[in-house]
Amino acid sequence: MCAIAPTTIPKPGQVRRSILCVDDSQEMLEICQSILNAAGYQVFTASCGEEALELLERRSVDCCVVDNAMPGMSGIDLARRIKSSAAGVLVVIYSGTLSGNESFPFVDACLYKGQGPLALRDLLGSMLHK
Repeated sequence: MCAIAPTTIPKPGQVRRSILCVDDSQEMLEICQSILNAAGYQVFTASCGEEALELLERRSVDCCVVDNAMPGMSGIDLARRIKSSAAGVLVVIYSGTLSGNESFPFVDACLYKGQGPLALRDLLGSMLHK
């Protein structure tokens, strides 16, 4: 049996952090949404860069988790556009096409998908709850 251990559940009166997950894989979006919801985050999803930008025009979020290899706009291009319009939003590239050691001036962190969604949850916890 596998248990999801929430590490960032907000305390009463604490603001619930919001995350936008962007991935062209519906399965990956569902996995991330489930784990991050269980950890206490409000999670929005988008299946491409254009959809993510439309959502960001209507909602503010604390962090965007972005796949790199998507049809149309790449995750790197999306990250650049997010930072140019909402500099205070954290951007994490969560992709199987990057090793996690890359550095981009408009990306706050990179995480290799092979490390799994629980590693993502832990990374977001350390970034959003300093």
